[in-house]
Amino acid sequence: MEFKGKFQILGAKGFKGEVEGTNYDSTTIYVVMPVSERAGTEKGFNAHPIKFGKSDEFAKMKNLPFPIEAELDLTLTTKGYECHGFKPLSVSHAKNAASAAS
Repeated sequence: MEFKGKFQILGAKGFKGEVEGTNYDSTTIYVVMPVSERAGTEKGFNAHPIKFGKSDEFAKMKNLPFPIEAELDLTLTTKGYECHGFKPLSVSHAKNAASAAS
């Protein structure tokens, strides 16, 4: 299932290297998503990590003023969400409020 949507992105992490003989090359974005309230023990929102390509994607976004609003192209798979597109839209209201308070 593929879809496009607007999300608040809190930050990103890129990694390229070897750990215990295994090579890794990835970018992870941290997306604000609502928690499941089904059990009645959680309420609100949390940061959800979503993989987004290789570490070169992080190089493209490392200078963005997080948190930001972005349009994401996502696919829902049996392993969770996969991001295939990232388009920054605007600096989030939280960032603007923090700047105004300083």
